Amino acid sequence: MPQPIHTTVTLAGGLVLALTLSACGGTSEPADQESAAAEAPETQEREDDRPEVELVDPMEIAPDDLCTVLSEETLDELLGEEDLRSDPGDTSGGRPDPGDLEELDSLQMRCMLVSAAGLTLHFSMEVHEGLYVDSTFASYSEEDADPEVDLGDFAVTGDGMGGNGAGVDVVDGQVFVEVAYGGMGDPDRDEMMGGALKVAEEIMDSIA
Repeated sequence: MPQPIHTTVTLAGGLVLALTLSACGGTSEPADQESAAAEAPETQEREDDRPEVELVDPMEIAPDDLCTVLSEETLDELLGEEDLRSDPGDTSGGRPDPGDLEELDSLQMRCMLVSAAGLTLHFSMEVHEGLYVDSTFASYSEEDADPEVDLGDFAVTGDGMGGNGAGVDVVDGQVFVEVAYGGMGDPDRDEMMGGALKVAEEIMDSIA
């Protein structure tokens, strides 16, 4: 029995469509993949560019109490004699809390010491479960680094204490350290920067 004309037309049309798709590369899947790659988060690119390191349990990296890692010599130099400054042992903010890992994906420690002369020293640390990409304290990339400061993977310098001092932030693997040192009035910025750098160096040495 002869095949109905409409069936023949349908088959022919299907063949033309198949040939057309084949000539055009089939589906749009490669384009979709390129689009997805272009839209990948910047943080993922930054993380992929970092050298591979062996990750460590944040509790093994964090000091027992960040507020007590600075030497007496440094505290005397930056804040004055012991009886003229606050006692680092008076705060519990420097002790790592494992609960932070569940809530924040990092350990977070903060310390602030003041002196009778109106000087203030603030320093903080985050220890991430993975490599540092950004922070609840501040977010930086190597593009922000100060080439004159050789600390950690890279360090960023700037103003601290609302412009009345100097600040140093250091990124090193899973660790982010933030230091700000300043005082009332119009303190010497070079002197404040020297103090902030000294504190950052001691903190980094304490976790090396």
